[in-house]
Amino acid sequence: MTTTILRHELYRTLRPLLTIVGIAVLVIALADLVGIFMGGIGLVLAAMVAAMMLPAVQLFHAIDFYQSSYGSGAMLTHLLPVSGRKLFWTKLLYAVLITTLFGAVSLAIILFQAKLAMATVDVNLTEVYAELQHIFTTPQIWIAIVFFALWVLLVPLVSMFSSVVIGSGGWARRLSFGGPIIVFMSYYLVMQLAGVASFFMPPVYDFFTGQVKIVSLWHVMAINDPNPAVPLAIFGLHLVALTVLLIWATRAINSKVELR
Repeated sequence: MTTTILRHELYRTLRPLLTIVGIAVLVIALADLVGIFMGGIGLVLAAMVAAMMLPAVQLFHAIDFYQSSYGSGAMLTHLLPVSGRKLFWTKLLYAVLITTLFGAVSLAIILFQAKLAMATVDVNLTEVYAELQHIFTTPQIWIAIVFFALWVLLVPLVSMFSSVVIGSGGWARRLSFGGPIIVFMSYYLVMQLAGVASFFMPPVYDFFTGQVKIVSLWHVMAINDPNPAVPLAIFGLHLVALTVLLIWATRAINSKVELR
């Protein structure tokens, strides 16, 4: 049944996804054309549009999840002989798979634009590649890259999908689409406060050395350490919050479902 639902989701969302790709490719092509006459401005614009493809697809999946689970298309969705929990996790899995695909395409376009930009300003590509190879030789750097890639792919989808379910039940169900927005903004506000708190909490990850230091970011700034660092506590707090949201949403979607 999972494969059937995934295939159905692909057929149902293929047209709007292709529309997003078509618009992005058209704007990128126009930006590259502008870059021929105006130099790097067009290339930077093209790279920005490519980078926006990922959040655009994630937002599309969140809106589509709301419409297909609580909106106009919810009746057919809930007629399927599967539990609400399985529908939630399967739709989330589909969104992750499509987002990963779009993320790879977006990254390829950004790298291509970067190569064009370096060629425009007569940068020695051989030296650039040699420097990049030197940077990416440490395993810690690759671990950090994989971690941040998964973070960018998963956190927005998990938080938005969970917010849709939680914000469409209980006291928030009377607010229509406003319920999920309120839940998501509440999560966002709590995470901003957690980010401020993590500023004073060890440990931190040093991007330059790839090492974890048992000090706070406040201490790093106090001693004027030139190496960029990020507090790891914020990720732990995020994971706790996302786990709570997922458990709450999984339980809620198996209870009463109110169609809009």
